[in-house]
Amino acid sequence: MKVIKGGVTSPKGFKAGAVSCGIKRSGRNDLALLYSAVPCACAGTFTTNRVRSGSVVFTERLVKKGLGQAIVVNSGNANCCVGKKEIGDAKEITALTARKLGLKREKVLIASTGIIGRALPVDKIKKKVGLLVKHLNRANATGFAKAIMTTDTVHKEIAVKINIGGKVVTIGGAAKGSGMLCPNMATMLAFITTDASIEKSALQNSFKECVSDSFNRITVDGDMSTNDTAIIFASGLALNKKIKKDTKDYFKFLNALKFILSQLAKKIVLDGEGATRFIEINVIGAMHKRCAEVIARHVADSNLIKTMIAGGDPNWGRVAASVGSSRIDVKQNKVDIYFGNKLVMKNGAGTRVSRKALLDLFKKKEIDITIDLKSGKNSFKVWTCDLTEEYVKINAEYET
Repeated sequence: MKVIKGGVTSPKGFKAGAVSCGIKRSGRNDLALLYSAVPCACAGTFTTNRVRSGSVVFTERLVKKGLGQAIVVNSGNANCCVGKKEIGDAKEITALTARKLGLKREKVLIASTGIIGRALPVDKIKKKVGLLVKHLNRANATGFAKAIMTTDTVHKEIAVKINIGGKVVTIGGAAKGSGMLCPNMATMLAFITTDASIEKSALQNSFKECVSDSFNRITVDGDMSTNDTAIIFASGLALNKKIKKDTKDYFKFLNALKFILSQLAKKIVLDGEGATRFIEINVIGAMHKRCAEVIARHVADSNLIKTMIAGGDPNWGRVAASVGSSRIDVKQNKVDIYFGNKLVMKNGAGTRVSRKALLDLFKKKEIDITIDLKSGKNSFKVWTCDLTEEYVKINAEYET
């Protein structure tokens, strides 16, 4: 596998475009389009929030059919909590986009992100769809990645190449997300493209597994979005022998896809609203995987721990307390806690580790916390970030 420069247009057959339609007060691009020259196999995962954007409902229905060729994305408006018109607006926008692209309307998907409770400015969007289509170009991957941003401070994209049966297969991706991040998935949009020829069932299985091991393991603030959407398109233009489930080629593709999604997930956490540090919480030695997951998520969502790390204070007692309050039956006299490679609690009691060494550790941009329950062989890992004053400022002023 080779990491290359690029994003969603790196695989064969894909183009992207971005324009401003006036949703964002800043005048920055807020309308984007991703298009494939040929029909694609596609798969997706969506928010598990019971309050859902009409864009999510509309697109999920189409993705279940397993085919797609384009997706139009708006940022700055969630198309959520404005009544029945949400789905009608999604239909109107995608139908116009389909006509401009010369496609059947069921081949065009939609995703939205932004402020909840405001009607989607359909007329503004429709006026720019023609221009958006004209802007489609293989050189516009970064423009696409920037246009889907909301409170993000940096755009997020990546691409890799692998060899499948003597053919070069490329996978590219772009994502947005910075706050309101809580599994399952975060307040995030992610779009993955590949020119691999792959069976629909193999694409769906691999994508589901990779999302589970990446986007479903990140959290910034414990809040779940109404708009989470992750979509993958496979054009087949690499002309490799079609990838089938549980074959050597399948696992090679799976590993590359997992790398793409994990890197995008980490970029999202690193760009958490006001974040200064990336944190990995790793719970090991659990009796059951579910026990490890519950504890890892509980610790990762602890405001006391996140603010502790923001302040550079290696207070391992907060981690111990969080483990104990997770409602998982743990044996205190068995629990070990590590900050990096430093054992700070052994068998439920503090160790004589150098405080200076811990303070130096907490000055780093990336901090690992390992919790060993010593009760089994199961583990679970979650990625999060610290919680700073800047996070409060951003979210106190989000709508204004």
